Amino acid sequence: MRARTGRRTTVDRRARADLPAPERPGPAAPGPLITTRALLIILIALVAAGICAAAPQAAIPIGVGVGVVTLLAQIVKD
Repeated sequence: MRARTGRRTTVDRRARADLPAPERPGPAAPGPLITTRALLIILIALVAAGICAAAPQAAIPIGVGVGVVTLLAQIVKD
């Protein structure tokens, strides 16, 4: 530990010319209307719905697949 001296350090409180003046923070920018993850889930659901409409026998396996993808997306989010 350094020993204390009786001298006081001088602090230069003048604004520096090379630094810009601090600005007040403005309002936060609005977030996106829909996230990429939500857009991906919606897109997968629409594709699955189209396939199920064309081939009704594939509805249950595709529904399970969409459910699994949705759960995995939720797990990744957390």
